[in-house]
Amino acid sequence: MPIFMQIFISLLLITPFIYSCSSTKIDRIMVQNNAFLKADPFSDELYRVLLLSDRYIVSQMKLNDIIERVKDVEGDTAIREKLNKFDKINENREGIITVWLFPDSGELMKLRPKKMTYIREIDNLLIEDIKRWKFRFPQEVIEPVVFDIKYRIILQKKQSDEEIMKEVRKNLREKKR
Repeated sequence: MPIFMQIFISLLLITPFIYSCSSTKIDRIMVQNNAFLKADPFSDELYRVLLLSDRYIVSQMKLNDIIERVKDVEGDTAIREKLNKFDKINENREGIITVWLFPDSGELMKLRPKKMTYIREIDNLLIEDIKRWKFRFPQEVIEPVVFDIKYRIILQKKQSDEEIMKEVRKNLREKKR
């Protein structure tokens, strides 16, 4: 059998495997994301946030009748757009931020990273995100005043290596000016 035919048959046999592996990886990530967002009254976090450049989903784990996050669609969109510039690699990271509220107003008092993502720009973005959060207290009792927010950040490579390098070169040229 000619070598060309051997290569062609090999490709026909391997192609379904390649597609099944990539779809399996995507399915596995979707299952992990759904499990991450599923409400768990025994979790250590009060909120969990799934953050992608095309999605921002907040899930409250417990105390639904005591504290609520005020929805901020415009702010959510702005954070997603800021994350978009980091979509240069395929990477999943998780981070946890501890939040303290003023006990008299319910406004943010301080934020401290508890578990870092170890991507400095992403960690700064998470802090910036929480700074815009507002809370409502249906029972008019400000409680809890200390809680954790856990983030799952998914970066998705959307450009080719060549496009990324072209962008990096352009940014370097602009910095030199």
